[in-house]
Amino acid sequence: MTSIVRAGIAAVMIAQFASGGAWAAPVDDWLAHKIPGAEPKVTYAGAPLTLKFAHPSPPASLVPPVWQAGFKWLEEATNGKLAVKEYAGGTLHGAKDGFKSARSGISDYSYCLFAHEARGFELSKVFELPFIMPTNKLAAVRVVEELAPKYFKPEFERQGTYYGTIALMGASDIMSVKPIRRLEDMKGLKVIAQGFDPEAAKALGFVLVNIPYPEIYTAMQQGMVDAVLWVDPGFVPYKVFELAKFHTTLGLSAQHIDTCIAKKTFDGMPPDLKQAFYDFQTRIAYAIVKKVAVDFSAEAAETYKKNGVEMITLPAEELARWKAALKPVVDNWATKVEADGKPAKQLLADIDALAKKYEKATPEEIFSLIVNQPVRGRIDF
Repeated sequence: MTSIVRAGIAAVMIAQFASGGAWAAPVDDWLAHKIPGAEPKVTYAGAPLTLKFAHPSPPASLVPPVWQAGFKWLEEATNGKLAVKEYAGGTLHGAKDGFKSARSGISDYSYCLFAHEARGFELSKVFELPFIMPTNKLAAVRVVEELAPKYFKPEFERQGTYYGTIALMGASDIMSVKPIRRLEDMKGLKVIAQGFDPEAAKALGFVLVNIPYPEIYTAMQQGMVDAVLWVDPGFVPYKVFELAKFHTTLGLSAQHIDTCIAKKTFDGMPPDLKQAFYDFQTRIAYAIVKKVAVDFSAEAAETYKKNGVEMITLPAEELARWKAALKPVVDNWATKVEADGKPAKQLLADIDALAKKYEKATPEEIFSLIVNQPVRGRIDF
């Protein structure tokens, strides 16, 4: 970060401390209503509104408890005027139907996995390309927030919904039944991966297997696959470590949690509840990334150690070989998307510039930006 940017953030944080906000643990303080600047100003005196939030996540997922804590905060912060009722485990829609559900009014707010959409999310899928996600996971929340109005919002709105969030949970590593230490070790492997570019799989020489995550354990147990590309918040709850005893850190394609909002629902809200719900989106994205992707890493490391998993970190020279093998995939993607009239190359340049701008930002600095200098224009209202 430049000294000017850091000084600006510091000034905001000093003001926050002066107003009584504690920033030692931003998410916990936010959820406990200890950050005055994060509390919405609600004057609406009408009947309370309850939104239906639907997602297909199974009980093993680490994300729903964070959503639930956030919804509790939202109801309390709006004096009970805006509540969210959760419909979990696919009770309202399955993994592929989030946009359809919100668009048709089945839900008001949905987990919308655009990884399952064949077309229409070319720019939103940019982080599924190899080695594109910023290395600072919490900074990535701010990067996405700043990019969303120009690049991602239009793709969500063409689906008949409003943009909610894209929470990047980290870039995928690999757990395998045999050690992966060199690029050549990937050749011929059958690998489970969701939201992974088939061209990238081809470049690395492995066979991409599309098996739903709840079925991973059985597939590995039966010898149907050799490895899984995922992140620690997936590997551990689904007990992949019991069968795959090698974990190679790669940082390939980003895993993400996406939400969309029903247009009719949002448009029908009173102005102050619209603002509260709008501001909530990036804050809950930050909370999910902090709690699930960042804080969980220490627990995951201990789990791997107890279960005899070998942790493999590729030497810099070897990782450079992987990046060189995959660079044509990114270049080809950009050329193809540009041919459709979308600014893919500018998006890649903007991601790179913002990642560098925020790469050294602390968790507190990023959350302070999200609360005190929120990006406008993700939804027009």
